[in-house]
Amino acid sequence: MDRETLLQAIENGPVRVTMNDGSSYDIGGLRDVAVDSSTCYLMQRGPDGRYRAIWLALVCMTKIEQLSTAS
Repeated sequence: MDRETLLQAIENGPVRVTMNDGSSYDIGGLRDVAVDSSTCYLMQRGPDGRYRAIWLALVCMTKIEQLSTAS
């Protein structure tokens, strides 16, 4: 995955990113991430209510799916 492809997908609404180990992460929008040339830094609220930083290597991303937004 490259930076531009990921950012374009996120601009169109929430996405689910699948990694090469089978794990997946939902990204709600551009406000939730910072993306550089090799890493997506995702801020996600944990079960305890605290925000956690998750580092996702772009080279390990295998799929991006657009998620539907609730109307």
